[in-house]
Amino acid sequence: MERFVPRFQGRPWPSGMPVLHVYVLPRPGADDELLTLARSCVPLMAEYPIDPQLPGTGDDAGLLHLTVEMLADTPATDYDEPALRLLVEAMGAELADVAPFTTKVGPPLANIAGVVLDVWPEAEAEVVREATRTAIRKARGEAALQHSGGRLHISLGYADGTGSSDRLNSRLRNEVVPRRAPMYVDRVHLLAVTWTEDEGSGGWRMSWEPVAEVPLGGSPR
Repeated sequence: MERFVPRFQGRPWPSGMPVLHVYVLPRPGADDELLTLARSCVPLMAEYPIDPQLPGTGDDAGLLHLTVEMLADTPATDYDEPALRLLVEAMGAELADVAPFTTKVGPPLANIAGVVLDVWPEAEAEVVREATRTAIRKARGEAALQHSGGRLHISLGYADGTGSSDRLNSRLRNEVVPRRAPMYVDRVHLLAVTWTEDEGSGGWRMSWEPVAEVPLGGSPR
């Protein structure tokens, strides 16, 4: 694995800059099996240069998230209230016809940037991503969609150094059981996400501020 460096508009992320993202956030109660799976990986990551995205115990889901899309046209601070309202209304309109669903995530896999859980089956989650992208195009134009998120996944931790992931993958495969868990999706979250470079560790630390919550069709608001 290699040190993870977040990117914005194809360049290294300016430390401390907030950018709007759309995430699905696991929730205690609805996604307890997923949180248990994720927490079971934390001790195995401890001896590697990986910053976990969730605490080891308790009901807090930490920074665990599934990235749906980034709005990469401009930093979050450039969005005024009318622009945010237009965006949220467009997302609500596009997601109104998407029913809540349950998919699965896993197994855990160490890759070049840390440890991830892939989403599978991914067809319904891809519908959410495409509906969100359509809403962003309508509200902000094509320039807001500059990043390819690749295969849908949940990151369990980001590498803040370099090292071999071979032994970690072996331990994740042999010691984490069960290897998959359900995830319930009935809403997405619009968040102002900030990456800040940590001079002490050499890694990057994520934080976010909530902006809006948009339910899928048929979900309570």
